Amino acid sequence: MAALFGQTSTVEVLLQHHADVDTATSIGYTPLLSSVFAGSLECIKLLIKAGADLNLKCPLDMAIRRGSIEIMKCLLQAGADPNVRNEYGCLPIERAVMLKKWDVVGILFSLTSPVSEVHDWSVHGILQYVKSHAFMEKHDAILKKNMADLKVKGAELVKKKEYLNASFSYTKAIEIDSGDAALYSNRSLCWHRMRDGELALEDALLAQRLRPEWPKAYYRIGAAFMLLEEYVQASQAFMDGLQLDSTNIEMKKAYWEAVDCLRKFHFGETTE
Repeated sequence: MAALFGQTSTVEVLLQHHADVDTATSIGYTPLLSSVFAGSLECIKLLIKAGADLNLKCPLDMAIRRGSIEIMKCLLQAGADPNVRNEYGCLPIERAVMLKKWDVVGILFSLTSPVSEVHDWSVHGILQYVKSHAFMEKHDAILKKNMADLKVKGAELVKKKEYLNASFSYTKAIEIDSGDAALYSNRSLCWHRMRDGELALEDALLAQRLRPEWPKAYYRIGAAFMLLEEYVQASQAFMDGLQLDSTNIEMKKAYWEAVDCLRKFHFGETTE
């Protein structure tokens, strides 16, 4: 958690008291991977000095995904292996090609060992391979499996009330499929349970844009507005949801709760 939020001084204290630098969270984030995700170079340097595994969970891949060349160079200089594949079966250079990060490709090319599948070991050859049907078919199969696993994991973590970990599970799933409204809805629920109304509303609105006829998206929007104490917007969102599904008991209850809060807020009225 300290690494995830870039709390350098806290990480330093924990390391001084012999915290395990490679223990992963329930969704597989090590302290080093969390630091890379957070973009905290100082935390990364502390963890490297403490002996963190530079290849566990492929932090180099995370650095490429986050677009940080400085962090990527730091990991490489410390001994990170550019030939370690990520959870989707991709080499760092393949990931860089997929993301069209050509400056990163240039750095990694001389450091990456040729692979048998790429017959022309050149930047152009790697590009052609990544665009090939064989690569995409293999990659898509891995993505589908990972997506299914992440959804199940997220649901399990929500049941355990591990909402922050669940939110990261849904975030990883969104990186695979940013067009799945249910993922934003589920992550909105996580933010709501963590009392972060702004993030809950942001994800709920994304879910609604993707599926404008989905009542649950409006329920999430209303719930976020309730948390923000914006009762007019909350009641409107719940009403919009009821217009799509007039039999939704949970939505009706939420609507009248919003109306009740609105009365109290404006008039100081109470209801029995």
